[in-house]
Amino acid sequence: MDETFIQRIKQNKVFLIGTLNVDAEIILQHVQEAELVTRRDYNNLQDIHQKEKRVIELLDKLMGKGNETCRQFIELLRKESVLENFPMLRNHAILDSPFHPMREVSQYKIAQIPRGVCVIINNVNFKNMSERRGSDEDQKYLTRVFRWLGFVVVEHRNKTAAEMKNLLEELGKTVDGDCFVCCVLSHGVQEGVCGSDDGVVSVDEIREPFNGITCKNLAGKPKLFFIQACRGRKHQDPVEVQADAPEDGASAMEVDGDDFDITIPSESDFLIARSTTDGHVSFRNQKEGSWFIQSLCRNLEELCPLGKDILEILVCVNNDVSHQGIQSKQMPVHEVAMRKKLILRPVNH
Repeated sequence: MDETFIQRIKQNKVFLIGTLNVDAEIILQHVQEAELVTRRDYNNLQDIHQKEKRVIELLDKLMGKGNETCRQFIELLRKESVLENFPMLRNHAILDSPFHPMREVSQYKIAQIPRGVCVIINNVNFKNMSERRGSDEDQKYLTRVFRWLGFVVVEHRNKTAAEMKNLLEELGKTVDGDCFVCCVLSHGVQEGVCGSDDGVVSVDEIREPFNGITCKNLAGKPKLFFIQACRGRKHQDPVEVQADAPEDGASAMEVDGDDFDITIPSESDFLIARSTTDGHVSFRNQKEGSWFIQSLCRNLEELCPLGKDILEILVCVNNDVSHQGIQSKQMPVHEVAMRKKLILRPVNH
């Protein structure tokens, strides 16, 4: 079984030599561009002036590199750019099953203007917990970026737990568009995200109004949730930091909450990005805003015009935030139930 693709090339070697011999230079270039041979191998093969011998040496070199390289070579032969130069490859047995080329992942259709709704819930002042200074900078940046990306931004501030649930439930009944975004900036405890009255809203309660059954307008469409809140109390010695949890004291930065679980729903097309890993604090500068949200907005600004997928962008955010801080560190995470790529471009780009 390990020799499947090597054997396929051996069995069809005569056919391949006769077919690829038509333009040995072209197939050699394709192989080198796919990095199936080294630059040194490529130069040595180019030095062989007899075309047939060059193809023979190329095939022997590929088989000598093992089954995976042979699999990649057969995949290369299926590409349209190769088939245009070597039409005799079309429908030949060497390209038949069980080999199949990798299917390209499709994209969500993002065509409407406005794209959809971006709701931001920014809880700054609380009944018994510390003020979340710096969170207004996060709200301003999120508002600017998502308007630039073509969303209608709906902003809410200092909402109780009941008010948060009610406004999300009502929004779920009417929201429409190609995409939905929800940003929650608040303190957190083990059970979920805190309202301004210190009540708690679970993450299930935040996303439930937008599933495909409850919110039919968003069925099959991407739904993004960005949550800035701690997920525990673990942290190293603070670097002028303050925690967004009931017992934490004030300092120049904050950490946003306590441990809580977020479960990806059985429904598809959800992405939940969290500012920190399970059990750890999430930092927020009281003047400049949180590490996570500020990095998210910067990377959206930089990479959306380049056509980068949202998951690629979140990996950049992870890398960005992981390098911040000296004594204290933070690692964002995201959980994905997406079926397609999501590319958000500025409306005027």
